[in-house]
Amino acid sequence: MKKIILLLAVVPALLLLSGCKVSGNPLPQGMEEERVLDQGREVVALLNGGGWQEVYDLLREDAKETSSPEAIQSYMEERLDKAGAYRSEKEAMATGQAIKATGEEYGTAVLYCKHEKKSVMYRVAYSLDMELMGVEVKVR
Repeated sequence: MKKIILLLAVVPALLLLSGCKVSGNPLPQGMEEERVLDQGREVVALLNGGGWQEVYDLLREDAKETSSPEAIQSYMEERLDKAGAYRSEKEAMATGQAIKATGEEYGTAVLYCKHEKKSVMYRVAYSLDMELMGVEVKVR
């Protein structure tokens, strides 16, 4: 169960994201699109390069409480088994969201990537202070 919870349970907002089509809402005031995308790309590179500890270290404190490097590894290996090795980024956008329960605003880098076998969508969420809140990876 901890594998599935990984980062999605860390931030209820990511559960909300999983049911929503990203529509390109503006980023919260003060967040820069290129910074959100660049940091999202760094996380995607770490996830595809086996940098489980590095991704864990980037998480903000509340996210670390319900995750671990091993959980991140398990979560990613399951998805990469289906998708194959990373090939290239096809599209990217940054979007703003808010957690309905708390009103906390955050920005998300949404990266559509080609892998050997399938396409993968990465959602990498950041707080207004650019702390990593969580990651969602969907194999398409």
